[in-house]
Amino acid sequence: MGAAPGSPEEFAACYQRHVDLVVAGDQAGVLADMAPGAVPAVFAGVDLPGAQVEAAEVVAVQVDGARAVGRARYRAPGREIGLESHWGYDGSAWKADGLANFDLAESGPA
Repeated sequence: MGAAPGSPEEFAACYQRHVDLVVAGDQAGVLADMAPGAVPAVFAGVDLPGAQVEAAEVVAVQVDGARAVGRARYRAPGREIGLESHWGYDGSAWKADGLANFDLAESGPA
């Protein structure tokens, strides 16, 4: 049996898939995970890994009802960055609606 819709397990799988899309450079797939109206404002002021992501690691996921936060460490040529994304469950799917950088020395969602 699969994870229940909107469950913490479903979010963890959704977030891992999203991070994998970033690493694969699948911009259409990444944008499809965004909440309606979130783009382009969600990217304002955020340091992004760019198109040449070498690897990524999910370092934390946290679910509180219909809200969730995922943190991932991205490695790009010559640097690593931490990205924290905020998600909402709309009744049928998890959609990203917020993005911020985090200090890689931190271990989990705020």
